[in-house]
Formats: sequence, structure tokens, C-alpha cells
Amino acid sequence: IRQNRELVKREDGFSIWRLDLPVCAEDNGGGGGDPIVEYRNNHRIIFVEKLNKETSHVLSIGQGIIGSAAEEKTRKRVHWESGSSYLLPCSKGIACGWIHKPATAAEDTENEKSDNITSTTTTTTTTTTSSTTSNAHTEDVVIYSLKASPETLLGMKDKNLDQDVSCWVKLSYELFQQRLAKSSQLQTQDDGGAGKKKENLEDVENVTTDDILLSEEESMAMSLIIELAK
Repeated sequence: IRQNRELVKREDGFSIWRLDLPVCAEDNGGGGGDPIVEYRNNHRIIFVEKLNKETSHVLSIGQGIIGSAAEEKTRKRVHWESGSSYLLPCSKGIACGWIHKPATAAEDTENEKSDNITSTTTTTTTTTTSSTTSNAHTEDVVIYSLKASPETLLGMKDKNLDQDVSCWVKLSYELFQQRLAKSSQLQTQDDGGAGKKKENLEDVENVTTDDILLSEEESMAMSLIIELAK
């Protein structure tokens, strides 16, 4: 299994990456391939270009060493939708990563976690054969990742956005500003208003380890940014 990570464009500290996640089958006796893993030293916005939820599920990495039994057991399904976008704020030292599983295999993993009764004998054989045959017809999951560091966003304040940067960089900066402001407000509310409001929104870190769904309008803006950068 070869997961593909391709740089689409990099400019003024902003970068866009295309990630192709082929389905990872479990018919090789192992875990079915390794997830694609990155460290969250940058703010990033994920745009899901292609994901067929009838045949595919995407799981986020779990806790522990990647590929270990403990890590695989704590993987969780991400409920992404094709055409939607998600913010992952910078959280230094924290890894993020995903693996593409056939829908049946991912459902079985979730069922095993919550199943406390022994009824495993009859159900396993059917699932394995059906998922193996359907893997050949399962399309890759395709996502785009827009990245910028907190330092990059701070430096943008000294630039004339209409003259000094290209259109896709300007739109990227504005989208990050808008989303990080909302994340900062949510964090302040969660702290009961006691937390000190950050002067620079670009410095927002450790807001959450989960992805944050963007609005339909923001997802459309993200789609436009990708098209402009290509």
C-alpha cells in the first residue's frame, strides 16, 4: 500500500498538499498498512474532495506507537463528508494521521470495541471474503491539506494583502483568521470566560485535538483556494 502525499503549491509560508489514501485491506495477516502521519506544528484546514461513505471509512490514529496493538485499538472513525472542510489548529508535539479502511472492516473494528459478549465464531468468515473482493473496486479517499504556521500568520499583518501576495494566499490567510477567531471564542466560552483572551489569534494553540467542521460557505472558499493554487 502506497499512500501519496503531493505538494500542490507553496508560497509565502502557506502550502497546499494533496493526500491520496488507498484502501488498506487486512488480508495480509497484518494491520493492512500504516496510516499517513503528520505532526500538528502548523494550523491546517482539511478539504475532503472524494470519500464514498458506502464503501470507505477513514480512521484517525490512536494512542501509542503507530502500528502497535494499543494504537490500532484506539483508532476512531472520523465522520468526514465529501465536499466539507475541517480545521485542525496547531498543537505542537501532537501527531495526526489517517488510514482508509473498507466500510465493513471499519464497522467490525467499532463493533469489537463495544462488544462484551462472545459471539465471534460465525460472523467473521463472511465479512472477510466480502470485504476482500470489494477492495479492488474501492476508490482512493482524496483530501487536500492547507497549512500555515502561527509565525506565518503573524507575519502577514505587515503585508498589503491586495498588492504583496497572490489571490490564493490572501484567501487562505483570511480563512484561517476567520476560523481561528471562532475557535478562540469557543475556547473562552468553555473556560467560563475566565481565560485571558489572546491578543493575536494566530497564536491560538491546543484549542482542541479534534477537527472542527467549517461552514458550507467556508468549505466553498477552501475549494476555491485549491483551484486557484493548482
